[in-house]
Amino acid sequence: MNDAHSTTRLMLTPLTVDDVDDMFRVYGDERTWQHLPTGRHVDRDQTARAVEKATQSREAHGFGMNAVRLRVPVGSLAAGDFVGVAGANMLVMGAWNLGYRFEPEAWGHGLAGEAARLSLEVAVASAPDAPVTARVFATNPVSIRVLERLGLDLAWRGSSGAEPLGGGDTTHLERLVFTDRDLDDELLDAVIALG
Repeated sequence: MNDAHSTTRLMLTPLTVDDVDDMFRVYGDERTWQHLPTGRHVDRDQTARAVEKATQSREAHGFGMNAVRLRVPVGSLAAGDFVGVAGANMLVMGAWNLGYRFEPEAWGHGLAGEAARLSLEVAVASAPDAPVTARVFATNPVSIRVLERLGLDLAWRGSSGAEPLGGGDTTHLERLVFTDRDLDDELLDAVIALG
């Protein structure tokens, strides 16, 4: 399977160590974590570990998180610019975790939806029997709209009590779990427990 995937405007390529600085710029920007400030990467090592996790997912399951670069100019951004990360990592319970994060200068152009749609298609093609899930805070309506436009269904809404990555008390925040198919109770509970 080809490791690079593209749309008319975007090129998704596997994250590598060469992408750590660009990814850290996006993941370290507090504006990209307004719905979960404690998730913000505060040091480059956090980002390097995220790249390694994406590499492991790709090696074991054929897909992972990707660097997203523009193929054409968009707004003030030029062709070739690194604008974010999108893809899906395989979770230990055998479900994909779809995700995306873009730098603020790339917001408002439909790039997240475009990258998420491509990521969903590649994840399903890579492991058709594995459900695709996505977790989002209820306070993030833009991301919720992206998931709804992908045709993912709301599988759960509530507070899991789980501590999300980065720590911090977010048990008062409502979370949503979306999926591309029905999940059995055990798998849904495991996804919910991720926070």
